[in-house]
Amino acid sequence: MLDDSDEEVIHPREVFFTLDREPRFSFPRDIQTEVMNRWFDNRDQPDNIIKLNVGSGKTLVGLLLLQSSINEGKGPALYVAPDKQLSQQIINEAKALRIEVTDDPRDADYAAGEKICVVNVYKLFNGKSVFGVGASKINIGTVVIDDAHACVSTITDQFRIILGNTKEAYKKIFQTLSEDLISYNRATFLDLQAGDPRAYLEVPFWSWDAHQNDILKALHESRLDDELQFTYPLLKDILPQCRCMIGGQYLEIEPYFPATDLIQSFRRAKRRIYMTATLADDSVITTHFGANPKKIENPIVPTSSQSMGERMILMPQELNSDLTVADVRALLVELAEKVNVVVIVPSEPAAEGWKNDADQILMGEDVVDGIETLRNGHVGLTVLINRYDGIDLPADACRVLVVSDLPEVSSYADLIDSEVLSGTAVNLQRQVERIEQGMGRGVRSNDDYCVVLLLGAKLIGRLRSREGQEMLTPATKAQLDLSRKIAKQLSTPSIDEIRNVIQQCLDRDTNWIRVSKKVLVGIKADEELRLDSGKIALRAAFDQARSNQHKEALSILDKAIDETEDVQVKALLLARKAAFQHAIDADGAQQTLIAAHKMEPRVTKPLHGLAYKKLAPATGQQAASLIANHNDRFLDPTDMKLFADSLCSDLRFTPETSEKFEAAVNDLAWFLGISGQRPEKLYRDGPDNLWALPNGTFLVIECKNGVTAGDGIAKKDAGQLGQSMAWFAERYPASTAVPVMIHPERKLGQAASSVNGMRVIDCKELKKLCKNLKAFAQQLTDPDIAGIPSKVAQRLAQFELNADAFVNAFSGATKP
Repeated sequence: MLDDSDEEVIHPREVFFTLDREPRFSFPRDIQTEVMNRWFDNRDQPDNIIKLNVGSGKTLVGLLLLQSSINEGKGPALYVAPDKQLSQQIINEAKALRIEVTDDPRDADYAAGEKICVVNVYKLFNGKSVFGVGASKINIGTVVIDDAHACVSTITDQFRIILGNTKEAYKKIFQTLSEDLISYNRATFLDLQAGDPRAYLEVPFWSWDAHQNDILKALHESRLDDELQFTYPLLKDILPQCRCMIGGQYLEIEPYFPATDLIQSFRRAKRRIYMTATLADDSVITTHFGANPKKIENPIVPTSSQSMGERMILMPQELNSDLTVADVRALLVELAEKVNVVVIVPSEPAAEGWKNDADQILMGEDVVDGIETLRNGHVGLTVLINRYDGIDLPADACRVLVVSDLPEVSSYADLIDSEVLSGTAVNLQRQVERIEQGMGRGVRSNDDYCVVLLLGAKLIGRLRSREGQEMLTPATKAQLDLSRKIAKQLSTPSIDEIRNVIQQCLDRDTNWIRVSKKVLVGIKADEELRLDSGKIALRAAFDQARSNQHKEALSILDKAIDETEDVQVKALLLARKAAFQHAIDADGAQQTLIAAHKMEPRVTKPLHGLAYKKLAPATGQQAASLIANHNDRFLDPTDMKLFADSLCSDLRFTPETSEKFEAAVNDLAWFLGISGQRPEKLYRDGPDNLWALPNGTFLVIECKNGVTAGDGIAKKDAGQLGQSMAWFAERYPASTAVPVMIHPERKLGQAASSVNGMRVIDCKELKKLCKNLKAFAQQLTDPDIAGIPSKVAQRLAQFELNADAFVNAFSGATKP
C-alpha cells in the first residue's frame, strides 16, 4: 500500500505540485509564487487584500489559497465571483487543476472541507442568504472575494429596496411622507404626485425619522412581494440608518453603506481574502465589506513587474477635434466586418445611436448569453449597456473595445451625491475608476491584445485633466501615453489615418508589439492602499449609529470634517453629521445643516434659516470674464473645444435628462462669461436657471427639454414660468427680466396663456445655438484670438453669443 502521510501540505505553492493537474499548468509564475508566499506569512490575519492585474493568474492563486486553508483545517472554503459567468470559469479552472469543487453550498462535501464551493456574489449577500441573516446557517471558514471592486455594485443593489409607483408599499410611504414633502419642496412634490419620471428628491432625514413606524409597517405588509423578499430582511432592522429617495416612477431605500456583517457566516469567517485589480480607490474593502482599515494597511502587491496584455488606447476626438461620433461609428462598423467590436455605453438612451449598426445590444440578463456568443465566434458590433466590470472578453471575443461617454450613476442616491460632489476629486476618482474598469474588459491575459477607443467630450476631458491623469493606474497611463505619442506623429489625423494606426495593433505590426511590451517593463503597482479618509469615517460613524452610539458617531465625523480641505466634501460630511445628530439633538442638526448649506447649496436644505443669495452680473466686459473663466479651467484649446462639444451633447430635447440639461444651461452661461444660477436646485424655489447678463438684464429660464413635441406648451408649464417671474420680481424689484422657456415648440397648448414678454428656445433655435457655439469655440482655438478681449468680443458678436444679441438670435415669441 502507498504510504500517505497524515501531515497535510499547506503551503499553496506546494499544494500546486500535489495536484494531478492538466499539462498546461506546469509551474506557478514568479508573480503567483510571490503572492502565495506573502499570503502564507500573513494567512492568520482576518482580512487580506491581494492586488493583481488581469492576466496575472488570480483564479489559480485564489483556488490554491482556499485549498491550502482546507488542508490546514480552516474550511469550509468559499470562492465568491462577481457573476454566474465568472463562477463557471472558476469551476472550469478548478477541474483542470483537479481541485474538487461544487456550486452548491448545501453540499455535504463543502461543509466537511472536501470541496471548495464556488458561488456568485448574489448567493452570499441577499436577504434569504443560505449563509445566514441574523442567525448563522451554513458556515464559512475561509472566503475569497474575487474581483472585489466588481462585486461592489451587486452588493449595493442587494441592499437597496426599489418600489415602483404602482406598488402598494410605494403608495403608503408616499402618502405617509406627503405633508412633509409639500413643506420641503411643493413644486417637486406635485411632479412626483403626477408620476413625472424626471422628478426625484431625497426625503429629509427629520421626516424619515418621524415616520419610521408607518414606513416599517408598509414594508412589512408587502415583505413577500418580489421586490422586497430579498431586500427587506437586510434593511428592516437598520431603517433609521437608511436614506429614502422618491422619484415619480419609483422610490429607493438604502443604507448609507451595505451592512454586509449581517451575513453572519461572512462576518465570522476566520479568513477573508479580497482579490482586486490595481484601481484608484480601495476604500470599498472597508465601506462595503466591513474590513478594519487599520488591519489592511499592508496589501499583498507583487514587487515584481506585473504582466498584463497589450492595449492601444486612443481618443480620436482628442487627436482631431473635428471628428464626430458618427465618423468613429462608421469606422467601427467597418472594423466589425472582420473582428468583434464591443461598445460600452452608460444607458439605454445612449445605446439608441448605435442600434442601427449593432449586431446585438446587451443589458441585464441578456449579457451572459451575448458574451458567450462573442467568445464562440465572430459577431460584429456588440453594444453593452452599463457593464463596466464583471465580464471577460478574451482574445477574439473582443479586438476593439470602445468606452463611449461618461459612466452614469445607477441610483438616485448616487445621483444626488454626485451633484453635491460635482467637480471634486472624489467624484472624478469614481468616474476614472469606472472608465478604467471598462477599459480592462478586452484584455484578459498577458498575451492578449486589444484596441481601446475612448469617445465623448466629457469622458476625454476627465482623462485629459491633470487630476484624471494622476488617478490612472501606472500601466494604463503608460499605455495611453504611448498610444497618444504614436498617433500624434500625425498632425490632426483623418479618420483614415486613425484607422491605419489601429491596424498596427490588429495586424500585429512587429514594431508596435515591441514598443507596447517595452513600455510595460518595470511598471509596478502601488504598494499602498488608496483609502479615502472621509468614506472610512462615514462608515465608522454609520456603524456607531447602528449601535445607538450617536455621540461616538458625531465625534468620528467631527474629526473627519476638521481634516477635510475640499469645501464640497466637507459640506457632504456636515450633512451626514446632521442626519446622525438628529437622533439626539434635532435643533443642533438643523444648525449643522445650515453650515453645510452655506458651503454647498446642493445638500439637503434645512427646515429654516435658508437665505437666498442674489445673483450679480459678472464684473467687467463679457469677453474679459470669458477669458478669465477659460484660463482658470482649460489646459489647452482642445480641452476648451471638447467642453463646448460636451455642452451641445447635453443640450438636447431628450426625456429624463433634465438634470444634465439644466446643468448644461448653467455651464453655458459660465462658458460665455455670463453669471448663472440654478435657484430651484439650490433653494427649492424659483426658475430652473437664472442668467445675469452684463447689460443688467436677467433671463428667467424654465427648461422643458423632456416634454414630447406635438401638444404645444402646456398650461402647467406656462404657469410655472409665470410663477418664476413673480419669484424674480419679489427678489429683484429694481431689475428687469426676460421670461425664457426652452421647449420643443413655440406653439401654446390648450388653455395655456403666454407670459408677458415670453421667449421660447425651440428645437430649431437650440440647434442654431449649438452650431454657433461650436463655431465660436473653433475660433477660440486660435491663440491670436483666445486671449485678446477685443477679438473675443468680436467673435461673440459674430456668432450672436453676446448679451445684447443672444435673446433675439436664439429664441422667438410664442405662437397661438
